Amino acid sequence: MKMYAYRELSPLDDDWKGWKISKGKLITPDGWPLTPNRIIMGNALIEIGAADELRFQREVLRTARVLKKL
Repeated sequence: MKMYAYRELSPLDDDWKGWKISKGKLITPDGWPLTPNRIIMGNALIEIGAADELRFQREVLRTARVLKKL
């Protein structure tokens, strides 16, 4: 229950200053809510070096949607 409620992550380390956990989402200092799926997809895009390549982004999104349906 404590992790579901609004919690600051700054006590963990200075790198987490401004980050929060609220209702199962990681909230960036800019206020963007990140779900686990968005974090995994972002990491996958970084790993394959396709941040600027639309074709690879579409492929990852398509695969993620198929996996989500399973």
